[in-house]
Amino acid sequence: MELTIGQQALWFLYRLAPESTAYLITVALRVHDVLDLDRLRRATSAVMARHEVLRSVFDEVDGAPRRSVADRPPPFTVTELGAVGESELRAAAARAAGEPFDLGVGAFRVTLVRGGGGSVLLVTAHHIVSDAMSQWMILRDLLWAYEQDEPGWPVITRTFGDYVRHERELLGSPRRARLERYWRGVCEGAEPGGLPAGRARPAGAFRGASVTVVWPEETGTRLIEQARTLGVTPFALVVAGVQAALHRRGTGGDFLIGCPVSTRFAGRARDVVGCFANTVPLRARLRPGTTLGEAALAAHRELVAATAHGEFPSALIRELTPGRGLPYQLAVNLLSMDAMDPPLPLAADGSIEGPVTTYRGLRFAVLDLAQMEGQFELMVDVRRAGALFTAVVKYDAALFDRLTIERFTGRLRQAVESGPDSPIGRLPAVDESEVARLLAFGEA
Repeated sequence: MELTIGQQALWFLYRLAPESTAYLITVALRVHDVLDLDRLRRATSAVMARHEVLRSVFDEVDGAPRRSVADRPPPFTVTELGAVGESELRAAAARAAGEPFDLGVGAFRVTLVRGGGGSVLLVTAHHIVSDAMSQWMILRDLLWAYEQDEPGWPVITRTFGDYVRHERELLGSPRRARLERYWRGVCEGAEPGGLPAGRARPAGAFRGASVTVVWPEETGTRLIEQARTLGVTPFALVVAGVQAALHRRGTGGDFLIGCPVSTRFAGRARDVVGCFANTVPLRARLRPGTTLGEAALAAHRELVAATAHGEFPSALIRELTPGRGLPYQLAVNLLSMDAMDPPLPLAADGSIEGPVTTYRGLRFAVLDLAQMEGQFELMVDVRRAGALFTAVVKYDAALFDRLTIERFTGRLRQAVESGPDSPIGRLPAVDESEVARLLAFGEA
């Protein structure tokens, strides 16, 4: 079977760095009940039978990547640790989540890590067969099948192969020329937005790390109200904050950042598991007098237009500006925890484990393991659960020191908290911690 343009790009990256964890997606649950292993194994098998893309294996035929569906046993494993503490359990879960795939064997697995009287359930897939929404769908169906031997799932009438054919038809239709004109207009004359890197990126490194920003819930409540007043989404205000932070760290006034959009609803693929994420460029045009609210309004318009034109593969957008490489070095993404099924609330204090919730008769909490680091030079993962907003700033550790990213996250926090009437040019050029360091140098 043929691959989408996005899958072809992911296959190339996999061949470039097969041991990289940058494109592994995991939902991790700290389970507070004793799980029946046989039921969990049967549930894994049932989910794979329901979503054929999870049975995928990949290889090359005449130099071109191909996907086939294999008749493979359920990839369910149990790791027994014995008498260990909570920190050791979490560390073992992180190692298991980061175990690379051999895509010639499979791209999906379920792992249960047990030790010290506790357990962590990991649902992991390579991005070539899944995306964030798909992972939640897989988890939902897995828990449903665990609860009921014959779950009453809605019938799925489409497959991921149907979506591949839909993309081929789109690229062979007159709409392709219209999409190319739109994206060429977005990209022409703008520079890639990002932070100046202190080092060159080694080929095939994809070595990442992350810094997390947690806004107090009162800040989130204020952000929601400000967005309502402006007629935009809270995400648009955070995007504007990212743009403002970049601008204050030296990026010019006309630049591009990336934003993943979903192509799931194209080709009636609403309930289909697969890789439906497409990262497209958003353009920012900022001046020192531009307020955060004005930037948010512009970001909202860009987001709406990008979503309407989001079917055009990002790898082809890159070809519209030959010789320039990627049109963006930073991407910003939103994950709304409230919109997921099951909903998995985050911890208000930014800790790794969220509050315990009950779903399908099981008690568990989301375990926020570091993942998908190093895909871009910078990736700002915005997560919302009610009025709680967090931003996980993932960065290429081969390019940036942690201190550089901490300074950027400080700028981001200040920008979002400054309010919609604040001119971007008046945001502090340095934050309080940097002032303290400068004063300390002076005293020395």
